Amino acid sequence: MPQLNRDIFVRVVLLLGFIILLFSIITTSQLTLYVHPRVTSLIKISGYILFMMFLRQCWNLKKAWNQSVCGSHSHRTYWKYSPFVLTLLIAFILPNSSLNASLVNNKGLNSQISNEVSNREYRPLADELRQTNFIKVSDQNFLGVMSEINRYPKEYAGKEIEMKGFIFKGSATSPNRFSLVRYVIGCCVADASPYGLLCEIKDAANYTDGNWYQIQGIIETNEYQGKEFPIIKITWVKQIDALFSPYVFP
Repeated sequence: MPQLNRDIFVRVVLLLGFIILLFSIITTSQLTLYVHPRVTSLIKISGYILFMMFLRQCWNLKKAWNQSVCGSHSHRTYWKYSPFVLTLLIAFILPNSSLNASLVNNKGLNSQISNEVSNREYRPLADELRQTNFIKVSDQNFLGVMSEINRYPKEYAGKEIEMKGFIFKGSATSPNRFSLVRYVIGCCVADASPYGLLCEIKDAANYTDGNWYQIQGIIETNEYQGKEFPIIKITWVKQIDALFSPYVFP
């Protein structure tokens, strides 16, 4: 009498689970919560590969059934699938969410792109920013603007700036100050780095870590231990919903 090969059946179920998980992430446009947009095509290709593997295991299951292969495997052999089962359970149970302010302390707030870039004096936005009195920060110019203002604050002192981000205060921040931050992702969420600017406003204590705001203000400079740094004196602020795409992708 034909019997179900349980080992192959478990593989079929696991592959189906990963296909459903990947399909749900792609169709709900949540893939960029995990990886840079430039690698999303590779993730989609992996979905097709998983589907081919699923079809292959379905064929093996049907073949084993027709050949009356008995699924008399020891229950101990199924423990080898436990990491995959655990991964699926965590993925389906825990909600998808973006990185928040609580991780900024662990990663450290960045003020420059990298030492390599700094040493080469790579300044693609310098001419454009010098010629305007109003700097509007967008996803496209975010990293360049952060690098310019943090490295050369004197050149932009007195200019007005508008930007969006979430609030990060940190234990060392003065009572009337906070940083407005965005995460920058080079490849995947594991290498996300927080970048932002220090802001000053009288009622800073009323603003909560992690909440998103759009601000306008004037760039000024301060000095700490002989080194100048920029600070935005906020003139207008508005709380906003977290951006649909909260990360910046250079």
